[in-house]
Amino acid sequence: MTAKKEEPMNRGFEGEFAAVDLLIGSECGSRGVDGFCLAWIKLERQLRKIAANLIYQASDVTARDAGKLREALYGHGNLDYNSFIGAINHLSGIPVSDLVGDRYRPLKKEIGACYRNRLKIFHGQQTGQSLDREALLARIASVREWCQLLSLGAADRFGYDGFAGNTSLFKTDRPDIIDAVDKALQRRGWLAYAQTFQR
Repeated sequence: MTAKKEEPMNRGFEGEFAAVDLLIGSECGSRGVDGFCLAWIKLERQLRKIAANLIYQASDVTARDAGKLREALYGHGNLDYNSFIGAINHLSGIPVSDLVGDRYRPLKKEIGACYRNRLKIFHGQQTGQSLDREALLARIASVREWCQLLSLGAADRFGYDGFAGNTSLFKTDRPDIIDAVDKALQRRGWLAYAQTFQR
């Protein structure tokens, strides 16, 4: 596949979070916890799609390899948001902190707290923090800001924001990214990396 047609800035992000907005704007009694869960899914999905897009930039990956890449990611049973952050850093040579910008440090701290809450909430457990709706809405706001800033930074540096379009598996035709990915995958190859996410 060749480079994707550019979408208006942040259209992918806005579309992705439209469902979250509908949910938290509803009268549903569980809108805080439900909105938080959906927002977290959006965050992890964005990170996964950016990482997958970067792997796809490898010179030796072609459209015929898309199924193998999807299968490798599907078969990997132990990926979380930190795995994808590490993969983005490793593959591109650009830290996620650079993509998110000045708000990275406080947002990363918030995202870490969100992740600990997510581990409990997704398994139907108590967080031990008595999070009320307002606290959960604040968590959603942090996730949203993180995703929006990452979206802008990734679109600028990689040509893909993790949200736009139906697939992340397309070539962005950015020589600097191709070189960085090829260098990062040189020792193990793209498939072995996708199967393990170990350098």
